[in-house]
Amino acid sequence: MNEDEAKVYTLVPSTNRGRYACDDPDGGDVTTGQHLAILLGGRWTPGRVEHSNYPSHQYPDAPGCYALTGVEGVKIGYYFVAKGGVVCGLCTGMLVRLMGIAESEQTR
Repeated sequence: MNEDEAKVYTLVPSTNRGRYACDDPDGGDVTTGQHLAILLGGRWTPGRVEHSNYPSHQYPDAPGCYALTGVEGVKIGYYFVAKGGVVCGLCTGMLVRLMGIAESEQTR
């Protein structure tokens, strides 16, 4: 693990409406395809960030939204896909680590 991967960031609302940033609202935004590890249940869980809004050309049969167990209705926005495919919505206050490309290619 390199120094950047060891650094822990907190997700905060970005100054770009509807997006998340790491530690500083004016800093770099978290974006689709970005590989992260999120602290869930006391464990670092590797995965990637995805975004839903409308069906895409890449996945025309996908509804463009995601659903979370225990949360009514479908959601539009950024979410986390863990290695293995489990989905988790992103929230401000979550602790994340940025992951290097070589290590995180396994999450796709």
